[in-house]
Amino acid sequence: MKSLRPLLFAALALTATAQTTPGTKPAAPGSPAAATAKAKPFSPGDTHIYITVTEAMEFQLKVSEKLNWKMKDGDPEIVAIAGKITKEMTDLYTPGVSLAQERGVPGGADKKSKTGIIPNDMSQNNKAALAKVDAMNKDEKKWVVALFELFAKESKKGAAEAEKGAKAAQDADLKAYAEKAAALLKSESEAVEAKFKQLKTAKK
Repeated sequence: MKSLRPLLFAALALTATAQTTPGTKPAAPGSPAAATAKAKPFSPGDTHIYITVTEAMEFQLKVSEKLNWKMKDGDPEIVAIAGKITKEMTDLYTPGVSLAQERGVPGGADKKSKTGIIPNDMSQNNKAALAKVDAMNKDEKKWVVALFELFAKESKKGAAEAEKGAKAAQDADLKAYAEKAAALLKSESEAVEAKFKQLKTAKK
């Protein structure tokens, strides 16, 4: 399943650079209107929280997309879980990108950023863990059990990190965003954990 996020970044960039409505005069630099138009950038700590939460979401998205593709003709419960997670994470990702850009977090194409960029992929550690699971791809039964074991573990970890981030966030909008992410990740982790236990029992 091809990701739509590169198109999202392009669309957001066009929106950010759009001209003012014809006939209106842009606010002069330093005026009250100009001062309130630009939101206060995230602190380094809030930027880190945003990136951590978004990477957890990216893991959910990438694994669910993999399951959607791999198991499309298999277990309907797995397909339902994966489809639900894909939609939830995609729907939450979009407003998160808008928020981050408003608060000065650069997009994924900015490789020179020293404070972090908007994630459009999972972390390197998660990539390595997923690669180990994919190495047993020839045995689908073993593969799906191992994948759900990793999925359950990382979903639970992501939910905990999002909850921790929500408590520590200084920006009110980021706090609300992290709280929503934490709730979704927790719900998803419970569904994935239940399916993992079912698959593990069936394997014996």
